[in-house]
Amino acid sequence: MSADGGPSAAATEWLARFRDAGARIRDEAATLSPSRRREGQGRGAGGDITVLIDRVAEDVVLATLEPTGIGILSEEIGLRPGSESMLAVIDPIDGSLNAKRGMPGFSTSIALADGPTMADVWLGWVHDYGSGEEWVAERGRGVWVNGAPVVPDEAGAGPMLDLVALEGATPARVARAAPVMEGQVNRIRVLGSAALSMCQAAAGRVDAMVALGAVRAVDVAASVLIAREAGVVVGLPEPQDVPAALLDVESRWPAVAGRTAEEYSIARAALAAARDEPLYP
Repeated sequence: MSADGGPSAAATEWLARFRDAGARIRDEAATLSPSRRREGQGRGAGGDITVLIDRVAEDVVLATLEPTGIGILSEEIGLRPGSESMLAVIDPIDGSLNAKRGMPGFSTSIALADGPTMADVWLGWVHDYGSGEEWVAERGRGVWVNGAPVVPDEAGAGPMLDLVALEGATPARVARAAPVMEGQVNRIRVLGSAALSMCQAAAGRVDAMVALGAVRAVDVAASVLIAREAGVVVGLPEPQDVPAALLDVESRWPAVAGRTAEEYSIARAALAAARDEPLYP
């Protein structure tokens, strides 16, 4: 999509709020030692253990967005209906394991949707606290990194994928996927944040990404829009599954992204092997 005009006026107003929240989360995180960051706070609505860094980040985002009256879907609190028809889909900290151990490679992900499915997401924002990069996509207008447009990569797939990002990379899953990737993938990277891995695919920094486990809407609603606006083939796990994917905290899907259809197919085969499933059941 063309990014020449930049985000719309409506998007720009929301982005100002997101940036304010991101700056406050960065400052709050800087005051917390790893031992404090990982203090348990019970289970969130998505079923995972909530730690202090998750709670702090979510409180900041809620304080920023609740006064607008929109509905909010967040990893920790679940769905909080609003008085307005728009829905914010939030992962306050994507890459919690990195964040709570004091490592880089975690982000805040916020998507705005005007309906209940992934097809309804019209604005996506991901902030990388390690690099400081801001990723923005607006439906039909394009994608930007730190304000610079990302141009879709139309290069054909080579004889092998040079670099693939893996998420949900348990030893057992990687071991099952490795024979499929051998001879087709040169190197792998595990960033620890599905949102950031999807963004790296959008920028062409990796040739494909594979979530070997499963992701939820809160994890990838923003980054799926970012990747698709950059011309990346995205599947949950197939491309035709993306539009109808529900924006909730219960649904989980494997995720695959490739710069081209050929690269997507290689990544999809690795996913099938990792999950011990038929490629096309």
